[in-house]
Amino acid sequence: MQTSDPALIGGVSLDAFFIFILAPIGFLFLGNLAYMVLRHVLDGRTSPGTAKWTAAILQYSVIIGGVYASARYLLDFDLTAVATSLGILGIIVAVSSTQITQNILAGVLIAINRPVKLEEWIVVGERPTTGLCKVRDISLTTTILQGLDGGFILMPNSSIIASKIVNYSRGGVMEVRISLSVPITTDLTEVRAIALAATRDEPRFVQTRGRTGRSGVQDLFDLPYNRRLRSDRPDLTYLEPAVHIVSVNDGWIKLSIRAWIKKIPQKDQITSQFLKTVLKNLSAAGIQVQADVS
Repeated sequence: MQTSDPALIGGVSLDAFFIFILAPIGFLFLGNLAYMVLRHVLDGRTSPGTAKWTAAILQYSVIIGGVYASARYLLDFDLTAVATSLGILGIIVAVSSTQITQNILAGVLIAINRPVKLEEWIVVGERPTTGLCKVRDISLTTTILQGLDGGFILMPNSSIIASKIVNYSRGGVMEVRISLSVPITTDLTEVRAIALAATRDEPRFVQTRGRTGRSGVQDLFDLPYNRRLRSDRPDLTYLEPAVHIVSVNDGWIKLSIRAWIKKIPQKDQITSQFLKTVLKNLSAAGIQVQADVS
């Protein structure tokens, strides 16, 4: 003769109760699998943001739908059993995952305020910073960045919300600064002329003079984020390449060459090529020089 399972709470058996407790883990796995499959299908066919959020909607639908189905078919929507099991889950989460809760709330804030978006170039933090990174993925708890060295940085969403973020993609430009030291007896006018001529010869530097260059710079301020922050056209003189005296020490004058680029991920390549050109031109002019890049 077959006997029924002993009831734990209401009409719910002990086996069904514990299966419901463990069910979210299985549906979490299925949700993540659905996310990866749909991202693979959509990447390259739609924008990164559309692919990410469409896959995320499917992921959370699988998780929420699975928990709903578990409650319906395992607990028969016995209110006492549902409340008790959810209470147990709540205690487990509260005790073991305070940081996870913070990251989930931060993930919701990121989705609403959108301080960063997929494929943007950013720097996160004070000291030490992440360095220049591209945003590769934003999940409910974690933001994944990829540095110029190819490494992935997994940052909790709470760190993204709490840190200073420099977003170069929305600004459209990045500063390049090179320091040169020349003997105190050097003609600074000649050094300045050689350095500025080199900036004009480097097509990847932002040029504010001339029809083509000025048009390109003005386009920066038609970017959606810049247009949102201001209604007027700003003075573009601060984007002009410049040479400044930084310090005088032990018979050397330290100069700083400042220029701006729009091809942000090519910063190191552009800086290296420019520095090579400047050193070559100064050497051809018989000017002794020491250089460092900051």
